[in-house]
Amino acid sequence: MNKSITCYEQFREKLQLVSQAEWQTRVIEAFAETWPEWDASTVWKKCYGRFDPDSEPYISLLLQQGDCSRNMCLVEVFSKKPEQQNNTQDYPDKQLGWIRGRHFPNDPKLAHLTMVLDIKQDVEILRYRPSKRCTFSAYSEQTASKVFGKQFADNRGAQIYAESQRLWNAACEERLNFTIAKPIRWDIKTQTLWHHAIEGQPLVEKLFSTDGTDIASRIGTAAGGMTRSGIEPVLGFDGQAQLQRTIKYANELVRRVPGLTSDLSNILQILRVFHARHTTRLRPLHGAPHAHQWLECGDRLGLVDFDRTCMGEPELDAATFIAEMDFEDRDKVPVDELNATFLDAYQDIAGKLDQRLLAAYRCHKRLAKALKAARSLRVNGDRKARKHVAYANQALRDVLL
Repeated sequence: MNKSITCYEQFREKLQLVSQAEWQTRVIEAFAETWPEWDASTVWKKCYGRFDPDSEPYISLLLQQGDCSRNMCLVEVFSKKPEQQNNTQDYPDKQLGWIRGRHFPNDPKLAHLTMVLDIKQDVEILRYRPSKRCTFSAYSEQTASKVFGKQFADNRGAQIYAESQRLWNAACEERLNFTIAKPIRWDIKTQTLWHHAIEGQPLVEKLFSTDGTDIASRIGTAAGGMTRSGIEPVLGFDGQAQLQRTIKYANELVRRVPGLTSDLSNILQILRVFHARHTTRLRPLHGAPHAHQWLECGDRLGLVDFDRTCMGEPELDAATFIAEMDFEDRDKVPVDELNATFLDAYQDIAGKLDQRLLAAYRCHKRLAKALKAARSLRVNGDRKARKHVAYANQALRDVLL
């Protein structure tokens, strides 16, 4: 087989088939014969898709029935007949191999999910990633308010809870210039992290409106404040750690799109040399303060999702925000102006950033985006990946060469 051929060229017809609404409807209708509580005639929408050509299943597709967040079906496609499992349906398909359906919330890696959701009333599923985690909101009779839960497939929530407690202490001591949710507990039995809700509204729409520059400045000020909070997260994540993660991403990208080998090799070489020479300065960071993490809470902003809280370089948090903005539609959103405003405000609090290090982290983020595109369930994943790698190359060459 020609090594330059991408897996997308080999799987193109199968990817096209499972992406069709008609095919998805037929699959749901077949499963509804066994699970009659589903109304197969209603609209089912895709809320997650993954393409793993070297794994079984090689396609994973999560479908949701209308706006009912708990009516979901995980559709998995195998090249060979899979081993039988409880709470699943399997049937052969001439074009794809074998198709398996799994009724949410049955998930062998999230073994306690069914129990937790059955206990709580008025549960809304906010984000479900099969075999990894599930985030949901629920009404707590004990506190007479909304609470949030996140169940993990492992015990990583224990560390997140410990960091949340440190953050809450800092907030109580007024060492944070933004609002956070009060942690409730880490339930080791069900591997579920619980915390209270923040009263606020998402800021994304305002960021992209005529008030965008003011919002970008406020976010920059709040994000910069994290570096001055004085907390000391246990986990560290510096440039070398980011480099090792990016090397893994690049290796997977090459397996999927061999034509990227030369570009990725050149990029990694530049990053290796740069990070080897760079002196690290670590501060407390949020880890992923992109635009969707922020809420407006009156005079203050609110910040959520501290899963990646760490001791790291301020350029990492700054690059996370601006790199996510880079992928917005520039015909509709003044990306460069908002990024510049954010960076000015961020540096007013966190101190002057190393522009070369910022460019390096921006490159890392673009390579992560390339892999995300390559993993997504789309027929043009290879073309999207090439585009993002080209952006990563540009981010480096504009500053580091």
